[in-house]
Amino acid sequence: MVDSTSLFIETNTDCNAVGSATWDFAGHHVVFSIYGPDEAKIHDELTHRAYVDVTVTPRTGQRTSKESELEVYLNNLLERLIDVKEFPRSKFTGRLFIVTGGTNHPRTVAAAINAISLALLLSGLPLRATIASVCHTIQNALITFAIDVTHPKLYTKKHSSNEPSIFAIYTGQTHSEIDKTNGSSLHISIQNFLDMIKLPESNDNNINIQRIQNMKVFMNKL
Repeated sequence: MVDSTSLFIETNTDCNAVGSATWDFAGHHVVFSIYGPDEAKIHDELTHRAYVDVTVTPRTGQRTSKESELEVYLNNLLERLIDVKEFPRSKFTGRLFIVTGGTNHPRTVAAAINAISLALLLSGLPLRATIASVCHTIQNALITFAIDVTHPKLYTKKHSSNEPSIFAIYTGQTHSEIDKTNGSSLHISIQNFLDMIKLPESNDNNINIQRIQNMKVFMNKL
């Protein structure tokens, strides 16, 4: 159980940004700033929408593939949150600074998403959705989801409804499951995970046996 008093939030931490926020919870501290819209350079210019570029700075050391992976995830997130079609030939720049916490730790990612949400709300930019992110452990914490709100593929409710739904899912592992040999955590595709646990479409015993074997291999990797 995490004490709710450990939450620290600060807004407008970067006076040069159109929106910025600090989110610190349970030892996972991040700062996010959003800049723009600015005129895009020729190689970044898109005629139908704005170009979004997010950079992630780790707490120590040089950038690794972990930061690049998170940048791709956050880029896609911001492109769907901001109404980018309102700003053709423009560019938005996002900067995420990780003060404490691991780059690919689910709680750090959740903190980053919440900081992004606050910064965008403060920026006054037109948004397609407002989001909030939480971490939820599955069974014995071998897999952790960081969830926000309303992914188009999962969006089944009526447009007039204001009920929240899933926007995106990030899968990762806590520090206890990190591979000691290379210092990286095991990343599992959410689609692969759902394919493993879904019920078989036929009653073929061979298919059922194969699914059980696949699940055993999957659990052994964890």
